[in-house]
Amino acid sequence: MLIRSASGLRGIVKDDFTPQMIDQYIASFISNQNIKSCVIGRDGRPSGKDISQWVIDALIKYGVNVDSCDLATTPTMQLMTEKDRYDGGIVITASHNPTEYNGLKFLQKDGTFLSPNQCSTLFASVDSQLTLNKSETMGEISDYTSGDEEHIAKVFSAQCINPNVIRSNKFKVVIDAVNGAGSSILPQLCKDLGCDVTMINCNGDGNFTRVAEPLAENLKDLEEKVLEVGADIGFATDPDGDRLSIVSNMGQAIGEEYTLVLAFKNFINYQDSEIVTNLSTSRMIDDISSGSIRTKIGEAHVVEKMKELNIDIGGEGNGGVILKEVHLGRDSLVGVSMILNLLSKDNKSINEIISGIPEYIFIKDKINIDDSIDFDSLATVFNCDEINQSDGIKFSWPEKWIHIRKSNTEPIIRIFAEAKTKNEVTDLIQTLKDYLK
Repeated sequence: MLIRSASGLRGIVKDDFTPQMIDQYIASFISNQNIKSCVIGRDGRPSGKDISQWVIDALIKYGVNVDSCDLATTPTMQLMTEKDRYDGGIVITASHNPTEYNGLKFLQKDGTFLSPNQCSTLFASVDSQLTLNKSETMGEISDYTSGDEEHIAKVFSAQCINPNVIRSNKFKVVIDAVNGAGSSILPQLCKDLGCDVTMINCNGDGNFTRVAEPLAENLKDLEEKVLEVGADIGFATDPDGDRLSIVSNMGQAIGEEYTLVLAFKNFINYQDSEIVTNLSTSRMIDDISSGSIRTKIGEAHVVEKMKELNIDIGGEGNGGVILKEVHLGRDSLVGVSMILNLLSKDNKSINEIISGIPEYIFIKDKINIDDSIDFDSLATVFNCDEINQSDGIKFSWPEKWIHIRKSNTEPIIRIFAEAKTKNEVTDLIQTLKDYLK
């Protein structure tokens, strides 16, 4: 089943993708965004090369000039789209979905994802079978080979990152890129920061040797390798390199919820700021910030609010860090560099730093999708201090909350809950599930 959302589209390749289908989406993208030049990249999945060629064939057929970055992270593509003033960009990726999936993420000329309204317009054009005439002059194709180098340089230019100080610490790091788009660029970034780098799952062939989503329970090999080599920290990404998860120097996967918290701790050493994040991000961010602004889940929603309020930092609790100074998109390179900078500035181990952050128990659960669920009817399930129904429904108390919503990227309903104790969290989730039976 092809899934369409504000994150673009994704599906199982053998069931959902054909050159004809790709052509229709590309024609609609060209028409709606007035595309004359475009940059593309892919996340390493075995199907990515074929789909990239289908995308290129469609673009040049309609007269669009194409630069191909080949294997490239989503944040690299976002930065290149903005920096070199293309009319738009396309990333061939299914993010954290399994390897049999693939998809398209569409970028507008400022390097950000299409807004939810722009996606709706694009999909409506596809559904109405919009047609474009083949161009009399074919578009030209070029290879874009300097994207990684330019991306790393841009990250190093950020005011809250001091490469020289990081280099002086000679950190030992382990990187697990799940054989995805970050397989080359993340090790190179760390080497350029003077780190002693050990790599696992960094061959870039898109054959995932662990579950693609960098959740703590999926990082056993990284935990073992950090202990084996005596590393200061381990970093894991999803296949397209926009999300970052961490393994501590004690060989413990601490969970991707800490990524944004640690990056923000580094940022406020340089600039006092509010932060924009989504409804399901941990309360840890509130405990260290002067104020958090909450949005619907999804990078597009966070970025839209950052633009509206002119706020310099944002992100999501799934390991996504957004630093406006670099570009308006989740970026694992930004996250790695900010966290290494924090280690340098505080002169503490990652384990010592996280021990000073108020701790919560955070559980993510899911149930099979059921279109009969009436989210409005759920408002009576809990007696709480605050209810937010801007994205599913979220119930909040001073030190606990539960959020239920339909996924944008999978045919499931997601449940997020957080409290000070495991019993409190499991009670929240079980109460909700009992009500839905």
